[in-house]
Amino acid sequence: WDTAGQERFRALAPMYYRGSAAAIIVYDITKEETFQTLKNWVKELRQHGPPEIVVAIAGNKCDLSDAREVPEKDAKDYADSIHAIFVETSAKNAINIDEVFTEISKRIPVVDGGGSSARSFKLGRQASESRRSCC
Repeated sequence: WDTAGQERFRALAPMYYRGSAAAIIVYDITKEETFQTLKNWVKELRQHGPPEIVVAIAGNKCDLSDAREVPEKDAKDYADSIHAIFVETSAKNAINIDEVFTEISKRIPVVDGGGSSARSFKLGRQASESRRSCC
């Protein structure tokens, strides 16, 4: 879900990340306040989200590094401190977008689909007698 960091979506946030395997939290490297807001979203996610959720922090607009307000080192250090993936991206120029998803896919545990489990069941049609009647 893309809430664009808008406060009006905060109450709906649990619905967005319930059952999620990963979350990408994006900030604008040219606006310090977006990085501070990101920290609030991380806190919310850690408190109320799935315990094993993979978190990725994406510093967007890396193509505008001349206007940077958030030092890359600060963002990287923060991501390391919360055990999150960190990547600087440019949605406009498609820089490192694939890398974010690749890194997330490396951290999401593989779900074993084989074998049987008490929590699984087999889907299929049961054989039933066909009874036809014209009346």
